[in-house]
Amino acid sequence: MAAVAGSLVMSGSVPALAADSFADVDAPVVTSTGLVDGQLVGRSQRLRPVWTDDTGVTRVEVILNGAVLRIYASGQWDQGVHLPVPARLHDTDADVTIRAFDALGNHGEATSHVRVDAEGPQATLSPPFESIVGGVVALVATEASDDLAKIVLWDHATGREVAKATSAPWTMTWDTAGRTGVAHVHFELTDRVGNVSFAYGFYGLDNTGPTITGLRFPRQADQTVVNGRISGRSRLAAMIDSISPLDRVEWWVDGTLRSTYPVGGSGSGPEPFFDWDTGKANGTAVLEVRAYDVLGHRASMTRTIVIDNIGPAITSITPANRALVRGSEIRTTVQGTDPSGIREAYLLNASSVLKAPYTEFASAGKDGLRTLTWTLTDRLGNDSTAKRTVIVDNTKPKLTITKAPANGAKVKKTVKVTVSATDRNGINRIELLINGKVVAKDTKAAYTFKVNPKKYGKKIKVQVRGYDKVGNVTKTATRTWRR
Repeated sequence: MAAVAGSLVMSGSVPALAADSFADVDAPVVTSTGLVDGQLVGRSQRLRPVWTDDTGVTRVEVILNGAVLRIYASGQWDQGVHLPVPARLHDTDADVTIRAFDALGNHGEATSHVRVDAEGPQATLSPPFESIVGGVVALVATEASDDLAKIVLWDHATGREVAKATSAPWTMTWDTAGRTGVAHVHFELTDRVGNVSFAYGFYGLDNTGPTITGLRFPRQADQTVVNGRISGRSRLAAMIDSISPLDRVEWWVDGTLRSTYPVGGSGSGPEPFFDWDTGKANGTAVLEVRAYDVLGHRASMTRTIVIDNIGPAITSITPANRALVRGSEIRTTVQGTDPSGIREAYLLNASSVLKAPYTEFASAGKDGLRTLTWTLTDRLGNDSTAKRTVIVDNTKPKLTITKAPANGAKVKKTVKVTVSATDRNGINRIELLINGKVVAKDTKAAYTFKVNPKKYGKKIKVQVRGYDKVGNVTKTATRTWRR
């Protein structure tokens, strides 16, 4: 790119004007736009214009063909001003104006008549992207633009420049020794005025042949072959890294060729697969995968596979069997183990839980027996189901004071309070409250309390409260006694 002419000169800050000072009528003088007439400019230029003013410049406008493109306030032009040039002006003449304003709005300007080059340089790169290369590679740019000034190759893996040429015949050398795999790169082409073009792509670096990195279930993208375990009829896919195209993949079970996937033929896909019907029995098998590329390189991987057709072992469910529960929802948890790992737990008529502890809330429904059904599924798709029955009880116990002084009675000596309580699932306890405080509890029928009125003042408020075994509670009406 041509050198940018001129340098930025800033005047001092604007002095305060006294009330009787004369008005500033002198406009700023722009002595340089930072360009010269006839200069070639690119899509993006950083200019360092020069101006003077006796009170100081407060605003600068960058104008292209009469249109204001940028406005800078004082202090924003310390690193110069930016001139963006639209691509539509390529190969045309243009007027670049720098207009400077002082605090009172006086302004001056200067204009440079320039030629626009808004297109980046082009070239044909050889070898083309997606070629397989190795060792020291000779890269050549042909059919290059006349104004090409530099071409650089960048390696995305390291973020570094790996090859460069600054003159014809635009030949670069790239040392790929010791590397195998896919190299993502880009070429950066720069012309004389600083326009830049990019070419992105990749090369295959192959000195070793294919590599089998693992097995997975292609129909379930979140699953890998778990610890060498499969189940039922399983489709296994081989994950293979190969820069050279693959020719075929062979699948061997216990020394017998069971399937050949013709990667290079019709029906080829991104991952060679094997549909393996393991039956229903459990056991082990030796699986070997052999991969061949079109250059004749071979890679193999052998795995001892455990055939697992058994679902998870469910070890516990809460609440306990025939436990009493109350409320509109039942909090339930299931636990289990499986050598292949647990993928999910599902509570019937609720939802799936993907992370332990496997906990869900079930609708309680009506009072009575409620069955909770949990299903655990391992990562191979085997499942196990277990049920748990609980007793829903949202009914309050029935409570009656069968013997005690009546409401409004006058008591002078110790009296008895006898209570009758019933509940379909049993009574936990009966409490006697006097003046709002619990003063006695009884857990066995018949529920009897003795009250000495001398302990509670002249006005005694008596109430009985009963709890069933699940926590439902009921109260009697309050009786007031006088002493």
